[in-house]
Amino acid sequence: MNKYLKALQALAVGDAMGMPTEFMTRDTVRRFGLVSELLDPAVSPIHSNLRKGSITDDTEQNLYLIDAYCKNGEITVESTADALIRWVRETAADSRGYIGPSSLKALKAIESGEDPLKAGRGGTTCGAAMRAPAAALCSRGDSPEKLAGDIFNCSLPTHNTNLAIEASLAMGFAVDAAARGAGIEKVLKASLEGASRIDNFDTPDYVGASSAWKIKYLVELLAGKREIDVILDTIYYLNGTGLPANEVVPAALAIFYVAKGDVWLSIRMGASVGGDTDTIAALAGLLTALHSGDHNIPEEVVEEVLEVNGLDLSGVAEMLEERRKRV
Repeated sequence: MNKYLKALQALAVGDAMGMPTEFMTRDTVRRFGLVSELLDPAVSPIHSNLRKGSITDDTEQNLYLIDAYCKNGEITVESTADALIRWVRETAADSRGYIGPSSLKALKAIESGEDPLKAGRGGTTCGAAMRAPAAALCSRGDSPEKLAGDIFNCSLPTHNTNLAIEASLAMGFAVDAAARGAGIEKVLKASLEGASRIDNFDTPDYVGASSAWKIKYLVELLAGKREIDVILDTIYYLNGTGLPANEVVPAALAIFYVAKGDVWLSIRMGASVGGDTDTIAALAGLLTALHSGDHNIPEEVVEEVLEVNGLDLSGVAEMLEERRKRV
């Protein structure tokens, strides 16, 4: 069994499960109960044009970047920008309505000749954090400094701010730790170590809450809680689940923490929390699957998502498995 295949399946299913509820309020999503099936996008406030089971940028960007990084060898700002521009052109993500505002603005600027080192200034949303798994899984990973540098390079073209990159570092270090077989507490500790490395990079400083502080606070607040509605209300109303990176990453890590290795539960919670549900469910699902080494997603749900999107994840998983042998 290839754990990377299981993790990629969890990423895609989380994305597809959260797509119809994306940007619904917590009270609106509550009418569905705990989302436990692929909903018809007709209920969606923004994705009614997509087919049931469709993935969005959360999965597609990770797949494009994994392919680019494995083939190019190194993770650079230039290879990241090139892969993302190719993704927009080949998927028509702009016209389909699922490219984030910071990414869209930066990639258009790069296409018009802007320096990729400068295009991402001002980006504080979660677009870089959602693709941090690609950098973390493809990093040569011979040192924390190298891992941090690779995550930074993956983030920079579209999200060159302290808030976005701190969140990306937190998620990337958590993904790397989970892929190495770390337990839940060690994965969370790794996320805080990653976030702390923001001080090593010269990024434009924007006013906002620290992802690290929010992760620590949420974990302490949710320790011992078992009622799903209480957990999701706490995440939504106290942490927030909107587009900002410093909301999405703490939310995904908090769900990973309370799911205790249950991948299907982590995805359903992510899809039910309200706000940026597709990103939260995708990241929580992938992280939980990497930690568990498997998933318990119903087979028919996996098959529908793969069929609707024409996905063959086996080749990508094999590339990752080969790449990670060198870590």
